[in-house]
Amino acid sequence: MKEEYKTVGAWSWNDELLWKKIVKTDDNSCWAWTGSVGPFTNLMGARKNGVAQMTQSRRLLYRSVFNEDCEDIQIRQTCKNRYCMNPSHFDIKPNQRRFRMDGTERTTPVDQPEKPKLKQAKLKPVQEKWWLV
Repeated sequence: MKEEYKTVGAWSWNDELLWKKIVKTDDNSCWAWTGSVGPFTNLMGARKNGVAQMTQSRRLLYRSVFNEDCEDIQIRQTCKNRYCMNPSHFDIKPNQRRFRMDGTERTTPVDQPEKPKLKQAKLKPVQEKWWLV
C-alpha cells in the first residue's frame, strides 16, 4: 500500500484525497462534499481486503476521524443533509437485525431459495401484445 493510504479494519483509502474533497467551515455547520455523488449519498473509491470498490465517503471519514471500523453501524446525518461530511452531525446507531412478518430472521440472498421463473405459456400473451412476436 502507498504511504498516503490509511487502513482501518479491512478498508484502506487515500486519506489525503478524502480530506481534499471536503470543504470544511466552522464546527457547527455542514461540511460540503465535492467528490462523486450517487443518487442518495456521497461516494469515494477505496479498497476492501485489497479489492477496489466505491463506498460511502462518510463511512471513510468516520474511520479516518475515529480510527474505528464501522461495519456494524449505521451512519446518518442529524442535519438531514445527505452530503454533509461534518462528523459532529453524524448519528451513529448499531445495525438492526431484520425480521420478516412471521418473526423469522431475514437471511442473506445466498440462503434464499431461487424464485420460480414465469412459464412460457404465461409470458407468450404479454410478448405478443407488447413485442409483436
